[in-house]
Amino acid sequence: MSRAKHLTMLIVKLVLCVLVFALTAALVSMQTYPTDGIPLAKNFDETNIDVMLENGATLDWEIVDGEIVFDITQSGDNYDDITVFMFFREFSYDSSFMRSLLGENAGNHEEYISEMENGPWLAHYNFCLKGESYFTTTKGQYTFGDNTLTEYVENVVSSEANTVTQTESFNVNKEDSSVMVALTFGAENSGALENGKYTLHTELKLGHPEGEKLNIGYFDVVKILFKLACQSIERAGMEIFSVTNWLTFYCIWVILGWFIYLWRDMRAVIKVFVSVLCGNFGGAGVVMVSVFQNGVLVDTYEDSSGSGSQILMAIIFAALAWLVLTITIPIRMLWYMIRDIFYLFKEDEVLEDFSYMGNLLGSVGIHVIIVGIAGVFGIAKLFGAIALAVGIVMCIVARFLCRAVEN
Repeated sequence: MSRAKHLTMLIVKLVLCVLVFALTAALVSMQTYPTDGIPLAKNFDETNIDVMLENGATLDWEIVDGEIVFDITQSGDNYDDITVFMFFREFSYDSSFMRSLLGENAGNHEEYISEMENGPWLAHYNFCLKGESYFTTTKGQYTFGDNTLTEYVENVVSSEANTVTQTESFNVNKEDSSVMVALTFGAENSGALENGKYTLHTELKLGHPEGEKLNIGYFDVVKILFKLACQSIERAGMEIFSVTNWLTFYCIWVILGWFIYLWRDMRAVIKVFVSVLCGNFGGAGVVMVSVFQNGVLVDTYEDSSGSGSQILMAIIFAALAWLVLTITIPIRMLWYMIRDIFYLFKEDEVLEDFSYMGNLLGSVGIHVIIVGIAGVFGIAKLFGAIALAVGIVMCIVARFLCRAVEN
């Protein structure tokens, strides 16, 4: 492999790294970017909350970074010793966010925007309750109640989690004075939550009264998402030293690697499976059989015909190989970058042949096959059959491309 090819591949990998980092920053910042949802903590004070305490339980609360932090103490005897009722008051739809994303196209959707501004609305809550722990979560559950008195039992999530749960929709009129949220620090099946601090994120989302979506084209959606990503990065900045950022960065590299190395990794996993199944992996699957007659040992021999255990062993080893290959994708990419830099200054030697076009085509082909199988056994049988045929053809072509490079 020439120095020019190493330099080209290094530049491609560096560009991919920059793009993945930008995508990571956008995804993380967009999770906390304010949208058209109305946060409960906005203008929240003593008039917005009603606390019910029993059996000596205590509760203190404060607003921190736009969320409500509760400090609770309860005996644990009853799961509903602490129940908090909170209220959204004088809510209305602010169309400025939608107009800013639509830009010059906002004038083409004035009827829809007007309906959103005037109401009534088909609303729902987005909510989650976070524990103090940075990585792990408490084992307890809490109960969230919406405006229709429907209860949702959910697990407490990590303090770094951005996942929220969405309630069912309910009707809200502009004349309504308030909309209620009920929070119980425990659940009937799991009991009361442990004492400590919990952060509640809740927002009220107002939607079109008929449940209609804004009718915009695919290219407009892409432009809006790109604009939203740029605005969110500009607002939140590049948080390099963030655990959430690094985990997201790692996961995106793994997903990207599935479209580059999946074809080769699948072939490696199949080789492991066949090797173990044929008994070429340390004699796995050989069973010692002892034969007794009338309680007396008459013979002992080896039996490798236990196909059931052999297949199970092959599946386990193949799954482990797949797991290792998947979690090491970012590490392998880093090694390839180091290798390219090394061979820019050192005389080249024969390296492993690798067809990027063949592996990319095969990797995408495997994904298309998976989609096709899902469609065939789902409701889109025709689409699934077409996708399955296309995926098989892509894998066949990928096989020839890879073999051509190897030979």
